[in-house]
Amino acid sequence: MIVNEIFSKRQTMVIYTVKELTKMLDDQRLVLREVNAGQARMIRRYILDNVIQEQIYLPPIVAAIESGSLADGRPDSLIIIDGTQRMKALTQLESAVSRMTSSDDVAEQKKGFTLHYMLNQIEVAVQVFEGLSPKEMDQLYIDLNTKGKKVSLSKRISYDSRNEVNSLTNRLLKSHQLLRKAGVELEKAAVMRPRNTNLVSLSQLRRLVGYFMTGKVVSGKIAMHSENTGEVEETYELLMTWFDELFNLQDAKTIGDYTVSMLASYSVLSAITQYAYSGVENETYAVKQQTIQERMRKLSHVNWSPKQDIWKKFDGDVRGKDKFYYLTHNKKNNQALINWLRLEGGE
Repeated sequence: MIVNEIFSKRQTMVIYTVKELTKMLDDQRLVLREVNAGQARMIRRYILDNVIQEQIYLPPIVAAIESGSLADGRPDSLIIIDGTQRMKALTQLESAVSRMTSSDDVAEQKKGFTLHYMLNQIEVAVQVFEGLSPKEMDQLYIDLNTKGKKVSLSKRISYDSRNEVNSLTNRLLKSHQLLRKAGVELEKAAVMRPRNTNLVSLSQLRRLVGYFMTGKVVSGKIAMHSENTGEVEETYELLMTWFDELFNLQDAKTIGDYTVSMLASYSVLSAITQYAYSGVENETYAVKQQTIQERMRKLSHVNWSPKQDIWKKFDGDVRGKDKFYYLTHNKKNNQALINWLRLEGGE
């Protein structure tokens, strides 16, 4: 155990097994901060969902001990500064093993037995600070949870191999040349019109992908993993088809320009995805693809110019010195747009 003195406070890294930590908690030798049952449950679910692949990554726990305790070797009691929810989730794994191995679900049983054999091997790193006052502990907790830089959405999508929505979004962005030409805003959650002429933000593109994967309008928080590779490939091909047809309605160079096309409105774009794909979720791939092509091509006569009076039939407001009409993005408007698209498509 190497002890470093940083800013007059001694610190070191110590390794504990999950079983050791569970015993310490049972013996009241772990002092936790306030437990958030929901967060602890999410972390526990993350561990259980990835135990078979053995892909579980948790950052070190941060803890404090009394002055002089490091001289006695590895601490046998800890005051947790940061990592209470992780610690609570880890110490609940033994009870989860018992429940899962008794399940009637074979997949749950497999997870339970895998976790049972892993519990003796799972180790947790703890960064230990010696001699911190309660005030210093509180400040360190605040600094750790507020000062760190968040990982950008573009990197989360590029690097997250578990989430099929992220993987598919990233693949689509790399492979569809016209989509890249139309532009995708990589860092901002929304696109500010009319100045920004990118077609969609990465967050919005992710929602469009999520709709094709689920057949439902999804929010920004989408976590999906599909065991069926065929379904993922099918969704990818359908998205490629839909974007091909979209760029037949408007040139990729101008589709994100709000002064030229209302297809630059995410409200319109989202409604078009639902118009094109709704009701075919359970059909064969061939039927899905044909339906998307037919429905999109029936919109070829529509004038997408923002100067058309038709847009003012939908909820919205005039903004900016150029007095552009911006559609409101809500459920009522969304359904009204879909109904209009169906009429335009001859349904």
